[in-house]
Amino acid sequence: MVLGICLMILGVFIWIQAVVVSRVDDHIKKNYLTTTGIYAWVRHPIYAAFMILCTGVLLMVGNAWFLILPFVYWLFMTVLMKNTEEKWLRRLYGQEYEVYCERVNRCWPWPPKKNK
Repeated sequence: MVLGICLMILGVFIWIQAVVVSRVDDHIKKNYLTTTGIYAWVRHPIYAAFMILCTGVLLMVGNAWFLILPFVYWLFMTVLMKNTEEKWLRRLYGQEYEVYCERVNRCWPWPPKKNK
């Protein structure tokens, strides 16, 4: 129960960081690749926030069978993102996005890798 609540709070926190604090809409309008703030820790923080929040909800439900759903979601989103959004971002930002992908995880917030 406590873990579920903590994950739900973490999911909301990540979403707020991704949308409100980073002002991602402004960056999109200016055709600017956001790589700071939460985007320095995860390339797709909105998807990550949703996955973490839903995992918290599933823990609150208390049915262990439902816990496979976050892994299915992660797999689906990984395949979908690689074939759509990330392809588009690679065309749009080129080498800058490639370097960003090497340093930052796709779906799970984690400290970025150091530059080589």
